[in-house]
Amino acid sequence: MDVVGKKSQGLSVTCLDKDKVAILAFNDRSLNFYVTDALKENLKELINTKIDEGYQHFVLNMENVKIIDSCGVGLIIAANNLTAAKSAKLYLTNIKPFIIKIFDIMRILKHLNIFETEDAALQEIQQGSQA
Repeated sequence: MDVVGKKSQGLSVTCLDKDKVAILAFNDRSLNFYVTDALKENLKELINTKIDEGYQHFVLNMENVKIIDSCGVGLIIAANNLTAAKSAKLYLTNIKPFIIKIFDIMRILKHLNIFETEDAALQEIQQGSQA
């Protein structure tokens, strides 16, 4: 069980300079009210910095996320909107089925680029850059 008021564990970042792809992974088990404020600012700053460096693709690995609330969904929507506004793309990977169901119920599923694995998203990016 998560401790109330727990601080965010943050994000892990891997940059693929050749393809200008940033792979981001949440380190938190829960994307909830207690961690999203700090994460939102870090995520926003990171995306803006990487876009300024020429990155156009952001793979958000959600493998560690087991629990999400409306604040966590808002964080995903904010990241998606930020990348879209800057002509970049966000790809979500490794999402638990019940979280996908939440996205579906909230009717945002069709607005997100979801892939089963990180490799599948990277393959999509590679194919898109070759076209």
